[in-house]
Amino acid sequence: MMSRNIESIRPNSICALLTLGIAVASLARADVTYTESAARTGDSLTVIKMTVTPAAEPVPALKYRLIARDMDLKPGNAAPYYYRALLDSTRTMDRVRKEFGDEFDTWYIGGNDAMPIGELPLDRVREAVQMSSGPIRDYLLDAMRRRDCDWELDMGELRGPDVIAFLLPEFQASRELGRILSLQSRLATAEGRYDDAIAAMRMNYRLGHDVAKEPYIVCGLIGIAIDGITNGTVTELIAAPNSPNLYWALTEMPQPPIDLRPAARFEMDFGPRMFPFIHNAETTEHSPQEWNRLFVNVIPDLAKLGAEGLAVQSDAQAGLMATAVALLGYPHAKEQLVAQGFDRQQVEAMAVGQVMAIYTERNYRQFADDFEKLWYVPFADMHKADDAVAKRLGGAKLVSGGDEREVLPIVTLLLPAMQAARTSQVRLERDVAALRVIEALRIYAAEHDGALPQSLADIDQVPVPDNPATGKPFVYRLAGQTAILELPPSDRIPGYNRRFEIQIASTDK
Repeated sequence: MMSRNIESIRPNSICALLTLGIAVASLARADVTYTESAARTGDSLTVIKMTVTPAAEPVPALKYRLIARDMDLKPGNAAPYYYRALLDSTRTMDRVRKEFGDEFDTWYIGGNDAMPIGELPLDRVREAVQMSSGPIRDYLLDAMRRRDCDWELDMGELRGPDVIAFLLPEFQASRELGRILSLQSRLATAEGRYDDAIAAMRMNYRLGHDVAKEPYIVCGLIGIAIDGITNGTVTELIAAPNSPNLYWALTEMPQPPIDLRPAARFEMDFGPRMFPFIHNAETTEHSPQEWNRLFVNVIPDLAKLGAEGLAVQSDAQAGLMATAVALLGYPHAKEQLVAQGFDRQQVEAMAVGQVMAIYTERNYRQFADDFEKLWYVPFADMHKADDAVAKRLGGAKLVSGGDEREVLPIVTLLLPAMQAARTSQVRLERDVAALRVIEALRIYAAEHDGALPQSLADIDQVPVPDNPATGKPFVYRLAGQTAILELPPSDRIPGYNRRFEIQIASTDK
């Protein structure tokens, strides 16, 4: 069978290609199963059983790629093409789901929530792929050929409540594009069209990367979800008979595949972005009347965010509520500024609104920086630091009597759960690293007559990556003819404990 790269396939050749796939479908059944069990810790454990064929490094080493080569890209912005694909995908996927029902949603996800690739109803899947191709795929091809992706939303210019009220429907809808590409990839793998499967994976990884470019953690998490679906299809390809080795293709990918640190830094500035009243409060000059007016104006915005006890229906209520907040918070703010080195007479001369603004900015910045620091320590050390910051944050509430307590509830309203976001990033990074380990096992087996190594240290053909969650080698052992690769609860990635059980396909298969 001759396999063509999906990037060269145009809509008028789809039917011919699908027909060709019928003849080879039986040649490429990927042997991988997912089962759920309970770990000894009580957490769920996903056991992934794979039968793989030995596979040496490709020649050249990067014959297969999961990211586009720079020389294949041309100047331009991918975003307009994504927008066009999204417009078509809504109508298209409605038709697909109407035609194929709930069963469709088990076809495109590689993993324990999916129909095993060997059980896919290929005739119906081909129909679904054909229905969801055409213009959508053309737009996605055009998008991935562009060097840059700028969604042109100017999120950095947003101020006030718009910072978190800004809707992101295009990013949520991009999941559908990922599903379309995943379905194409699974079908291609099932039919033995490995080049086409890899091309669809390459497009999906690029989609996840581009979705995650916007500086909101939610965009990054959507990108991680798209990459997670793609990892499932890579796993199935690795388990397909005589599939090419993707060790170097996976190694070429960015590490981490999606970096949430820019989004985390952006969100750490939500306080002054939403409440310019506290931005550079120590150096900004206003009249006392203006400081107090700005302080009163903060109250309705806090009420819109759901700040407890700050329901406001009118300007008069806002003024009364501001007075109540000042009576509770101003004495504490004033004393803390003095304790932090301000001259008492200088503080006494400030307007109430200025004192509240300076103290709130200082308090917010301290907590924001401590949360941001969590991204700059090894993941294995992050949890202890996060627990300490979270404990302090509990003492920062308005009702607390602690020195760090808020006088305006901005910290407790806005600062996101950094540990959960960091964990999602490391989970994806760990998954890709685990796939690299499996491909390293296939390289070893190719040079040792199908034998698997006793330990990962025995592999000297390629570098074996460490577990990004621990910074140490992956937990690995050989049990008879089965290689066991553990992603255990001790990695501290809740709900995502995995054990790969890998066997080498017998030569008589």
